[in-house]
Amino acid sequence: MSNSENRNKSGKQVNLFMHDLGWYFLGTLIPMIAGFARTPVFTRYFTPEEYGYLGIVTITFSFISVALFSWLGSCMWRYYNHFSKQERQGVLYSNLFVLYVASALVMAAVALIWAGSGNNSLVNRLALLSYGRFLLSETAGLILIVIRLEGKALKYNSIQSIRALLSFGLLVWMTFIKEYRIEAVLTSYIAVDLLALLFLAADQGKRLRISLKAVSKEALQMLLRYGIAGLIANLGMLALVSSDRYIIALYHDMGDVGIYNQVYNISQISIAALVAVFFNTINPTLIKRLEFDYEGSGILIYRYIQLFILFGIPVVAIASLFSREISLLLLGPEFREGFTVMPWIFISAFLYGLSLFYEARLKFANKLKAIAVTVIFSGAINIALNFLFVPYWGYEAAAVTTLACYLLLFILFYLNDSLRYFSQRQFLRFLVLPAVWLVVIIFSDLILKKWMDQGLWFSMSEAAVFIILYIPILYVKLRKFDFSGLAG
Repeated sequence: MSNSENRNKSGKQVNLFMHDLGWYFLGTLIPMIAGFARTPVFTRYFTPEEYGYLGIVTITFSFISVALFSWLGSCMWRYYNHFSKQERQGVLYSNLFVLYVASALVMAAVALIWAGSGNNSLVNRLALLSYGRFLLSETAGLILIVIRLEGKALKYNSIQSIRALLSFGLLVWMTFIKEYRIEAVLTSYIAVDLLALLFLAADQGKRLRISLKAVSKEALQMLLRYGIAGLIANLGMLALVSSDRYIIALYHDMGDVGIYNQVYNISQISIAALVAVFFNTINPTLIKRLEFDYEGSGILIYRYIQLFILFGIPVVAIASLFSREISLLLLGPEFREGFTVMPWIFISAFLYGLSLFYEARLKFANKLKAIAVTVIFSGAINIALNFLFVPYWGYEAAAVTTLACYLLLFILFYLNDSLRYFSQRQFLRFLVLPAVWLVVIIFSDLILKKWMDQGLWFSMSEAAVFIILYIPILYVKLRKFDFSGLAG
């Protein structure tokens, strides 16, 4: 192949990758804006105590949902290409459907028992609403995975954006026109997800063929064997992320739980949403490579990690340096004191994104036990550290211990895989310019804060200057970057 042909092929790869990245960014931007809008609007309306109760109930149902549903999504990601190459997608869908129905019945029983035996009427209502919200969301999520795996970025992102806008609009109407309280948060999700599910059923129904005749013991055993390992890992991850709310509630009050939960959520929306954009873009290509050319996936992941760090460092750095300003813009007055935990949460979300590369490799190497043990161990360490430090330092300690355990999780995943990028000289050279920029802006910000009284507009101008200084680094790195094989 001539140099001209190589350049044309590389240019097409760049355009395809940036096209997919752009669509997923646009599709995530709208839900992210809606999420940002929810926080400043509704933290000025609902109380920290209301958010505390909502947080405890929804986190509890998150554990239940992970135990019963999330592993089904993991099976879909893992085995879709496996069944597709044999043209047996119907077998996968039929067996997953049986497992889905069983999970839905178990969750319904839990919700009814909780609502019928609780003494707090608000908590009882939130429990029933959480069941509806998680059931519909998980059902729609399973269908959306198929759309993502097929690389239909426009359709996927359009659906996600419409869901976000409609649920936000409905919540505003229910809260400020009809004067509903905290229950409106869940009700708005339920109504919109029901509409989304009806649309998805009509759109994908003919393709998602389900037949009880296709259900087999062999297929169920394969899905359960993979799913149980994923289930254990997901529960451990949720314990790492969410168990601190229970411990804060145990030693402090619901107001502290509400403040921490909302600050955590708004911090997660910003970084985790961008992590989701990146992985939504690369997952179709990455999963195919892991399924059909596992040994050759190392180079692909190496390039993905480089791009992830290149784009991630400025986002995390700017967000961390200007946490106080973010809290002033996005949080109600009673919640703003929680800005001190934001940098820890931003960095945690970034580390989690890095760990996902190694988790994917381990999954396709069938090192499911290693994944489960690593996540459970990290989650258990986080719970222990929370019991040790939260009683004395409150929710600030919870954010720090979560970061420490995300770092532990990443290190353990890294050591379990054969890829050793972070010890390679070429990779370290790639990080030099971003690292220099990071050091410069941190010291510049410290000096400015020491000698100048910074208002909101000054801080926004400072952040803009820091971003402008990073643009030449992006240009230099991307101009030399090899985009071959990253998309399509």
